Amino acid sequence: MDIKFQDPEEFVLVGTGDSLIFQRISIFSETEFLKVREIIKSADASFTNFETIIRNDKGFPRFKRDPTAWLTSPKFVLDELKWMGFNLFSLANNHSMDYSEDGLIENLKVFREAEVTFAGTGRNLSEARAPAYLNTPKARVALVAINTGADDGPAGDARGNVPGRPGVNPLRFATTLYLEKTDFEQLASISQKLRLPAPKNGKLNFLEHTFEIGDKADIHTVPFKPDYDGNIRAIAEARKNADFVFVSLHNHEKRRPGETYFDDELEYIAEFVEIFSRAAIDAGADAVLGHGTHCLNGIEIYKGHPIFYGLGNFIAQSYQSSPKPYDWYEARGLHEKTYLDEYSEPPDLVGAAEERRIRRLTTSVVSKIVFKNRKPVQILLYPIELSKKHTQGGRPFLASSSNAEEILSRLARLSAEYNTKIKIEEGVGKIAIYP
Repeated sequence: MDIKFQDPEEFVLVGTGDSLIFQRISIFSETEFLKVREIIKSADASFTNFETIIRNDKGFPRFKRDPTAWLTSPKFVLDELKWMGFNLFSLANNHSMDYSEDGLIENLKVFREAEVTFAGTGRNLSEARAPAYLNTPKARVALVAINTGADDGPAGDARGNVPGRPGVNPLRFATTLYLEKTDFEQLASISQKLRLPAPKNGKLNFLEHTFEIGDKADIHTVPFKPDYDGNIRAIAEARKNADFVFVSLHNHEKRRPGETYFDDELEYIAEFVEIFSRAAIDAGADAVLGHGTHCLNGIEIYKGHPIFYGLGNFIAQSYQSSPKPYDWYEARGLHEKTYLDEYSEPPDLVGAAEERRIRRLTTSVVSKIVFKNRKPVQILLYPIELSKKHTQGGRPFLASSSNAEEILSRLARLSAEYNTKIKIEEGVGKIAIYP
């Protein structure tokens, strides 16, 4: 596939999803891998989510209710991503605080010394929420980076003589579950039998969940207002100081909580993410770059601007993160053992469901947004597959023709919910945007 470089009058942003990188990638020279690099380097600004930290042995592993992973990478991985062509980084994600405040502060130090543009974490909330700026020959670009996880170490500002707290720029949310009247009354009765709170003002707090009476059983989420307002102000500030404003939104929340990678509902995003993403465009963002679900989610064109609800994995090497803290082994029943190969975890499912899970985690797209006269006019979607080799895998390759068709057709199906049409030509997805 021929990768065309841009017109001098155009401005091009390349956006990718999650980069969980722990190995050198510049040593490889496969054609389809280097074509991905060519796409990234051809842009004026190229974005990725840096979903790990460089801590140089600083910091202590923080306690997690979900002991899935604590990620830490060698310092050279930032040079590898710069070699790949990236110049715009989000640091706001659920692994930013894996090694507590000291680990985060060291990661910030590494990025500052590398003189790259990054946003989303800081020594306090004001710093974490502040836009970061990238100056290019054609335009000045602003980035605001956000993470939706309430338990992922949100930053805090100073108050009086109490210092601010290092952490992540948050967009927390509230969930309300609606039940029909009969079901609500039955749940209230169960709550009473367990000597838990009774309904108050038409609401029932049951095991940390809020229930109300509705026309049907449903789940609704809304952004936490202080986080919503603060991030909208940051976007509006960026709009005054840059030619282009991009918002990075790292999110794990789905429309129906609790889905695994075997569940088809995984591909649908929580309501509060849609609410905020549209508000970000209204506040002045030129595009919202969503990631975090580690699979593709739909694309919406809102008022002529793209919202990517999930760009999937770009580099996925988390299995190579080392060393791992004690909690990781304890959660897997290893305790005093030290090697993962002493323990084999049985798969949850096999067959078609397992195949769908693997496809979701190892296929995604590189998005290329073309702007003319400061307006987005076209989006190109290059489908990629990640190598599945255990020791040197997780790198992106341009997808083969048959797999490209499957990836883009899946993305087209998810985007149709937002009335977005993706045309597929010669293994590339195309979205035409008309103001």
